[in-house]
Amino acid sequence: MTDVITITEGLAEDFRKRAAEVDREGRFPHENYEKMRRVGYLAALVPEELGGLGATLGEMSRAQQALARGCASTALAVNMHHFQVGAAADAYRAGAATEATLRRVVSEGIVLGSTGAEFIVAGDWTTSTTAERDGDHYVLNGRKFFCSQADGMDVVRVNACEAGSGDLLILPVPADGPGVTVVPTWDTTGMRGTASHDLVLENVRVPAAAATRLNGPAPMRDPKATNLVRWFLVLVSGVYIGVAEKARAEALRAIGGGRNSAFRAEPLTDVLLGEMEAAFLTATSVRDAVAERLATPQPDADTVVAQAALCKEVVTSAVQTVMDRALAITGGRAFFRRSALERLNRDMLAARFHPPSAPVSFQIAGAGTRRAAAKAAAADAAFSPAAHLFATEASAAG
Repeated sequence: MTDVITITEGLAEDFRKRAAEVDREGRFPHENYEKMRRVGYLAALVPEELGGLGATLGEMSRAQQALARGCASTALAVNMHHFQVGAAADAYRAGAATEATLRRVVSEGIVLGSTGAEFIVAGDWTTSTTAERDGDHYVLNGRKFFCSQADGMDVVRVNACEAGSGDLLILPVPADGPGVTVVPTWDTTGMRGTASHDLVLENVRVPAAAATRLNGPAPMRDPKATNLVRWFLVLVSGVYIGVAEKARAEALRAIGGGRNSAFRAEPLTDVLLGEMEAAFLTATSVRDAVAERLATPQPDADTVVAQAALCKEVVTSAVQTVMDRALAITGGRAFFRRSALERLNRDMLAARFHPPSAPVSFQIAGAGTRRAAAKAAAADAAFSPAAHLFATEASAAG
C-alpha cells in the first residue's frame, strides 16, 4: 500500500504555495482538489480491494494533520469528504450496500459533501428540513448551513424529518440536481477557502430506497450516526493539530526576530517554548490515544461519542494554547497580514465552532460516560456472587 502520509506531505508542499492566495481571495481551491483526485487522496479510506489506499483512522488523522500544514482550508474542507468515506468503508466491511459509492470515489473521484453538523447534539433533536413521501421518492425542502466543499461536491448528504412519522432520515442528493441551490454566504474570519455555503433544497426528489433511517429522535444514540461522528471528530482534530504544528514551526523560526520580542530574556522565551511544547504534546497524545481506542467501529455508542467528543475538546483547547504561545514567542511581526502566523491564527479560530463545542461537548461526554457506567454497574451486579446466591435462593424457594 502506498503510504498515505508520504502522499500527503507532497500535497502539502504544493498547497502551501497557494494557501495565502486562497485565504486572501476566499475562493474554493479547485486545483488542490484536482491534485488530490489525481494522486488518490480522495480515495485514501476506500478499502484496498476496491482500489483505495485502505488507510486507518489514525493514519488518516495524521495525514490530515500533514495536509493542514500546507493549506488549512483545503484540509478542513476535504475532512467533510473523508469522514463519510470512512463510515461508508466500515459499512461495506459490515456487509452494507456501499460498494458502488466507494468505487465511484476511486474511479470518478467524486466528492461527498455533508450537512450533518447540525445533528451532533446532546439529546432529542429534529430538523426543519422535511422529507415527504411521494410514491418511490422523497421530496425534500429546507435550507442547510455550513455545507463545506459546496463549490466542489458531487453528492451531498442531508438530514430531513419524515413527514407523518417524524423520523430522522439521511438522504444522498446530487449536488447539481434540480432544486439544489448553493447560496454563497461564506465570508468569514478564517478557513476562508472551505466554501461552507448555505444549501437550499426546493422540491428535490430522492429515491426512497436511498434513505437511511435513524432510530429514535436522538441521533447520537444511533450507531449509524455515532460512527460518522467517530470519524469526523478524530479527523478534524488532526486538521487543527496540523495548524498548530505549522504555527509552532513559524515560532521556532522566528525566535529573537520579532518586533517586540528581540529584547526578551532567554529564560522567559524558554518558559513560553516549554508551555507550547507541553500543549502540542497533549494534543497529539490525546488524538493518538483516542484514534487507537476507536480504531474500529464500537458497539457502545455512549463510549464512542464520549471519547470522540473529549478528543476534539482537549485537542481544541491544547492547540489554541500552542497558537497563543507561538504568537507570544514571535511577537508583533505575527500581527502583520504578510505573516503566515496571522493567517494560521485566524484559521485556528474555527476550531471552537465545530459541534459539539463546549459546554455541549462536555455534556455529551458526561452523559455518555454516566450511561456507560450505569450499564457496567448493572452488568457487575448481574454476575456478582451475591446476585448469583440470591437468584439461587429465589429459584429454590419457587
